[in-house]
Amino acid sequence: MRMCFKEYCKDNLPEYDVFLPESAMGGIFSDGLEEPFDLADFEELVGEVSHAIVVFPEGPGSCAETGYFSAIQTMAQKCILVLDHNRQKDDSFISLGPAKKISDSSIFYPTISLDYSEPNFDDIAERVRIRKTRRTKKLLKLEKFSDLSTYEIAATLDAIVRICTIATYEDIRYLMASIFRNQYSAPKVRKTLCLLLGSEYLTSVGQYGHLASNLEKTQLATVRDGFKTDYAELRLQLTAMYQDCDEEFLQLIEAS
Repeated sequence: MRMCFKEYCKDNLPEYDVFLPESAMGGIFSDGLEEPFDLADFEELVGEVSHAIVVFPEGPGSCAETGYFSAIQTMAQKCILVLDHNRQKDDSFISLGPAKKISDSSIFYPTISLDYSEPNFDDIAERVRIRKTRRTKKLLKLEKFSDLSTYEIAATLDAIVRICTIATYEDIRYLMASIFRNQYSAPKVRKTLCLLLGSEYLTSVGQYGHLASNLEKTQLATVRDGFKTDYAELRLQLTAMYQDCDEEFLQLIEAS
């Protein structure tokens, strides 16, 4: 259902990014982590920056997720639960338990009953649109890492990669340590990078772990008036430095 819904969104909800958490799993598990990875913690991180969480309980994993999301108020508030009316009866555990808890909490209530064999996703799209996102401008202050929201961390990482053109995870960690005087969470940075990769704001370039920005995506943080000249000069300085690099690195720059 999720893949069908993602395909549906290309034409019917083009203004929204559809993110499947498992699309970021490769980025998380490809290298050693600084701490044991908690999948539930990553799901909450994704939920924090999401407008809506659409859940199709069609297998053991997604049924378990339904119960997990229903128990976390901040997640339940964003859930659009879509049950298969051919399988989930009114007296089922999911209907009487997690579905009721989500319906009581969700701003997208009530739970949707859908024929999974012939799905029509229009009702889901209407629920997503009816709760419009609030667009506000906020000054991004890079003072204390612990004060930043996940979105602000994502915007910072996106800006770093855009300025550098390409960057490895170690490059990004070095810059984050410089910005925040070593007072930052490397695991949170890693997971947020995975989120940006999974949502295709960042892409992998070459075979050495370099990341590049997807220029088709809107930049998460924009440069304020009064600083655009400084930004352009910094990019020019880096471009000049890159000209002295070896041919293989220049090819990576061109590929990005």
